[in-house]
Amino acid sequence: MGITQLDLCSGVGAGFCYAGLQLGFKLCGVAEIDGYCNDILFNRYPGVHNYGDVRSFAFEGGFGPLRCREIDIITASPPCPPFSGEGLRLGASDDRDCFPSILRILNNYQPKFAAIENVTGLLDCPTSPGKPTGSYFRGILRTLDSIGYDAEWLTIGSGHCGAPFIRERILLVAIARSLKLDWERTTPWTNQARRGTEEARATAKRRGAESGYPMSVVSNPGNLARPLGVKSGNGIIRKQRAAAGNLLDPRIAAIALNRILYLNSIAE
Repeated sequence: MGITQLDLCSGVGAGFCYAGLQLGFKLCGVAEIDGYCNDILFNRYPGVHNYGDVRSFAFEGGFGPLRCREIDIITASPPCPPFSGEGLRLGASDDRDCFPSILRILNNYQPKFAAIENVTGLLDCPTSPGKPTGSYFRGILRTLDSIGYDAEWLTIGSGHCGAPFIRERILLVAIARSLKLDWERTTPWTNQARRGTEEARATAKRRGAESGYPMSVVSNPGNLARPLGVKSGNGIIRKQRAAAGNLLDPRIAAIALNRILYLNSIAE
């Protein structure tokens, strides 16, 4: 049946969801609460169940709410304002922090892999104001370790793929320790990521990528590039801009998912 995927904090489904389908994954569920994004998810992925608020989903208990018998990978794009350098960086004190719920869901269903992305500010964000620099990310790693996962991470941006915008992100891949991997003989992720970005740059060059970030990417995530423009009083346009501002470049998402495909292929 291939690799089954549950995506959390899905937005309009233009990141991990889209990249997963391109790689042959089976999308079994999404989780999103924004009404505008939900309309797009409904039309883009018909028949895929939306579990709504990850916080409610995390505390449903047991395996009752999950409509798939087994999940191979959980992907997630939690809100970035708690960690972004453009905000107050409240970390765990920010009401929008969804990491505890995502990690709880990961522990509940114990998939073989997880892929999580966020702004690079996650790496040095304190757990809360006044706490040590980087304490939030170290807490994530401790939690992953306690629930049976090893982790790899790297920072990479759309600019590495030939895009005219940088849009740097941190990608974290969690691997269940129940999988047997010979890490000494495993190809480093940085080597794989380098090959992936070189291929993406070559593709962008052939297509003659233009500057910017078009709004059409909200409904057609395969099209990336063109500025968000000036402020608008149109509510739909504001929602489009908000959705586009939260997009994960599917080429960046594919860097993490291709890593998982490789690890899955060599695991015992």
